[in-house]
Amino acid sequence: GMLYDSPNTMQKLLDILSDNVAAYLNAQIEAGAQAVMIFDTWGGALTPEDYRHFSLGSMVRIVDQLHRSFNDQTIPVTLFSKGANHSLSHLADSGADAVGLDWTVNIGDAKKLVKNKVALQGNLDPAVLYSSIDSVIANAKKIIDDFADKTGHVFNLGHGIHPGIDPDKVKALVDYVHSYSESKA
Repeated sequence: GMLYDSPNTMQKLLDILSDNVAAYLNAQIEAGAQAVMIFDTWGGALTPEDYRHFSLGSMVRIVDQLHRSFNDQTIPVTLFSKGANHSLSHLADSGADAVGLDWTVNIGDAKKLVKNKVALQGNLDPAVLYSSIDSVIANAKKIIDDFADKTGHVFNLGHGIHPGIDPDKVKALVDYVHSYSESKA
């Protein structure tokens, strides 16, 4: 309601939150974090215009304040906005190094939209892990093949792991991704 009734107040609140998130992530970097990721799991609930103004604008504010180099190390930054596939090209222009993808976008299509400006991370549907190991592997293979490149992709789930997932399936997935990715190199 605040976004529609009092957008200026909403922006002030988001600015305060963004500044605090940036300070927290910088403390993580100073404590040894080698990469950081900013999660926006509700971005897709906004209209594309509101997303770009409020959510993406706040993430860019965070990225702009981060220590991108610390102790002679480059610190990569990944942005993840669940359901915000309408703004992938804007995410690619955010100043981040990578964009996390949920499972609702084809990774090959996403790659075309970001035009190699950023790496991509994702995007296996976490629910696939409820299926057979053969199905998990087939879906992982499709994502790797759809990306169709040797570099610029971090394989991952398209969101968090669901409760009750058999750890043996996760292990099989990780082992497969490692072996199949190495065979394509």
